[in-house]
Amino acid sequence: MDNSFFNILEGLPNDIKYIFNSSKMDDGEKLLISDIPIFNSPEFIKSYNLLSKLCEKNVVMHCLAVSVYVYELGSKIKNKGHNINLELAVIGALLHDIGRSKTHDIRHGIEGGHILRQYNFDERLALIAERHIGAGIPKNEAAELGLPEKDYIPLTLEEKLVAHCDNLISGTKRVDIDFVVNKFKNRMGVDGEGLNNIKNNKNNKNQHLPPVIIRILNLNNEINNLLI
Repeated sequence: MDNSFFNILEGLPNDIKYIFNSSKMDDGEKLLISDIPIFNSPEFIKSYNLLSKLCEKNVVMHCLAVSVYVYELGSKIKNKGHNINLELAVIGALLHDIGRSKTHDIRHGIEGGHILRQYNFDERLALIAERHIGAGIPKNEAAELGLPEKDYIPLTLEEKLVAHCDNLISGTKRVDIDFVVNKFKNRMGVDGEGLNNIKNNKNNKNQHLPPVIIRILNLNNEINNLLI
């Protein structure tokens, strides 16, 4: 792989370096990026080089953190017998925020899709970028947000896994679903009781909750069920 990739990893603080060099799989095996074929593939190198060319370092670091998390969870899902294109998911995770080279607002997903199409990347990667925000944005909400009026909901397992792992990475640090939910609670003014209702799947008590929170929690449940 391009030496610049490993130079970046070597220069990271220890708490961030842990994500890339000390993660472990279910069997306790240490996860070293340099030993994993996906992270040494020509497509990953090509994607990393474009990402690092267009985006600021903090965005690159976040995307790397998400791609490693996608690899870990994707490997576990695959080992459970589910059909997943792990390389597509990992590279999609690496590129999911490339649109932040243009804007950091909600349009960065769409911008990412445009960039990847411009550089002739696989359409499936462009869709991962377009559909990764939160747990997706439905057509009616897209229109309200000033986005082109269409659905941006993750449909494939690869799209869903990238969106899920992105939710659970804050910067380069892994967070739990409570952190994510509380972030949206604070952003949208939802009370704690309402959040507990949906997390506990209480019937008909979550109708007042913002749809974005419902979608994020439903996606979290869907991915967790694949890991059982």
